[in-house]
Amino acid sequence: MEATLIKEAIEALKDKKRPELIDVTVYGRYSAKKQTFLYNDSAQEYEIHTSKPGEKEVRSVKAFVEIIREELRRQENESGNYSTVKINLNGGYFIPDDNFGEETISFKRLNSQQWNLIKNGINRVYDHKGFLQFLQALAPSINDFQELFKRFSLLRLVGKSVLTSNPIITSEGQAEGYTCTYRLEDGCDGEEHFPTGFALTVPFAKADTELYNIPIDLLFFRNEDDELRIEVLCPLFENIEEKAIIDEAEFVKTETKEYANLLVLSDF
Repeated sequence: MEATLIKEAIEALKDKKRPELIDVTVYGRYSAKKQTFLYNDSAQEYEIHTSKPGEKEVRSVKAFVEIIREELRRQENESGNYSTVKINLNGGYFIPDDNFGEETISFKRLNSQQWNLIKNGINRVYDHKGFLQFLQALAPSINDFQELFKRFSLLRLVGKSVLTSNPIITSEGQAEGYTCTYRLEDGCDGEEHFPTGFALTVPFAKADTELYNIPIDLLFFRNEDDELRIEVLCPLFENIEEKAIIDEAEFVKTETKEYANLLVLSDF
């Protein structure tokens, strides 16, 4: 008798069971669509079963373009509709589906070694030895490195020094530079002329063929102990870096121009 009652109770519960699948209207950022939800008995709620997107990351802008194309192909998104690309100071990211999706593909740019040396080396004050080490590290980016290094290696200042920034006459005409009078350890006085700066030609990112001209300004001065100090400046560096980011965004736009609705932004 008891077994019969239990069986009847189970059958009654089965009749009242929630539907296993339901179709629900889901609203994205820009539109809506029907999706099927599955009832989860343990959680006592309906869930949509989707695969969790894996993390994807690239380090070059060329690889970034390739993964954009491939993701749009896999999603059969021939126009790039509701897809967004952003290029920023650190690299950028790509959202294949900015309407319903949550996946984000990261672009973490690897700047060239020379670019990083300049970025970390400007707006700093060096002694003579430190400045020569900085200059030597930038040798691949300086066209006339040997001549420039030879000139600056003459800075062997001891004792009192007098620095000026008056123009000096050269065989090429009038050029602005620093005149430095100094006294060596043997007591002899000397005078040398040094440029107020130099130019660098540097790639923005590793394996990049696009080169950027970066002008470096130098400020010579004596510290409180009458020792020579050289401040390395680059007032245009931020502008040049912004241009490099814009150029990368333009490269992405050009290489993905077949996707008419793909949104590509440069953001800094």
